[in-house]
Amino acid sequence: MGMSQHFDHPNPVREMEFSYHDKATENKQIIICNVCKTILRKVIAFIGKTASKEEINQKLDRICQKIRISGCQSFLQKYKNKVVNSLISGDKAGTICIKLKLCKKMDMQTIQ
Repeated sequence: MGMSQHFDHPNPVREMEFSYHDKATENKQIIICNVCKTILRKVIAFIGKTASKEEINQKLDRICQKIRISGCQSFLQKYKNKVVNSLISGDKAGTICIKLKLCKKMDMQTIQ
């Protein structure tokens, strides 16, 4: 049993993997934020400013076929009620995405 291994030394490969992972997570966050804003901008344009809750619900059911953005259906399944309420409040796309925790406030400065 002469050779003992020391696991307490930092492993440079591991550290690089972690920094890549952080970058990937950060990039994924930016992509999710952009998808959210893109879908919601199109939703807002499609719905108009004076739609009722019922009109918004009906139009949200049809929007994904119109705009053809991947992830639209699952996005709306997950967030539809919150999106409807935010749209009724007159929130902009970026604000809604922050409320949904899909964008961070700092993302809004880097990508408009």
